[in-house]
Amino acid sequence: MRRFEAFPVVVNYNIHIRKRAWPEEVKLHEAKEYVQERELSIKTTTTSDSTIENNLWKDEIDKFETRVVTCLERIKRHTIGRMVLGSINKQTTVWIVPRSDAELKERGNHSATTGPLRYEIQTDGSYARGAGSGDTQILFHPSFGDDVLFHELVHAYRYSYKKFSPMPYYVRTDRSTNTSNSEEFFAHHMQNMYLSQGNRKLGLDYTWGGNDDKNEVYDFMLQNVDTLMLLKYFLLNDPMARLAASRLDAPFNPFRDYKMLEAKFLENNKSLRELPAFGTMLSSRPALQSARRVG
Repeated sequence: MRRFEAFPVVVNYNIHIRKRAWPEEVKLHEAKEYVQERELSIKTTTTSDSTIENNLWKDEIDKFETRVVTCLERIKRHTIGRMVLGSINKQTTVWIVPRSDAELKERGNHSATTGPLRYEIQTDGSYARGAGSGDTQILFHPSFGDDVLFHELVHAYRYSYKKFSPMPYYVRTDRSTNTSNSEEFFAHHMQNMYLSQGNRKLGLDYTWGGNDDKNEVYDFMLQNVDTLMLLKYFLLNDPMARLAASRLDAPFNPFRDYKMLEAKFLENNKSLRELPAFGTMLSSRPALQSARRVG
């Protein structure tokens, strides 16, 4: 188990602890003992495999924790990385635990996930654990890369201040229309800023990903008004977005460039005086529905 420097981030290899606890978690869940199930889950997240069988798994532990710390060191080298690490609520802890090789092979689960440890209990029997705040768990495999871990740390930052509150939004291309949510939007474009500081290609949108540059992403935003309104929403409601807008020197920075993007959109939609923030536009909806796509 390793704490990363002075940040509230702990890397903890606990695969074998989790495997052994899982049957009991299922048993508690089936008996509707949801509080006990949650307490067992918290215990397994915060316990290291080094505590069992005379540290039998030492090599596995060292390999995972060293690789994750390397990712964190890469993140810290970027201004935006230090910004996110330093902004996580110091009264909380982010636990980075492994998504196992077996999960990657057997379940085909190639994504990292973040959720609160003391999640809100679902009384309908659901295993959904995304609601809550405070301490968080990031399930991560080092092969996912430093930018994916950075993305998950943004979610952890939002959870740490009880700000994580996903709202659905819509994006479209000439091929299809998809739904995503505001929290993924925020983490995705923070990730894009992180990638741009390393001169790496960007993702068009969380829904599609991609291998794009700044102009392509900005053009996509101009064609999808919900994304512009989400930029305004986060500028109004999240200190990290405002900090990025005022202090982050990154080639791609839509929070810094929001006024330029809004002005360009309004040039082609002269019935609007300004764009509302996402979630506050009931009175503006008729005008927005008639707003034309640019291009």
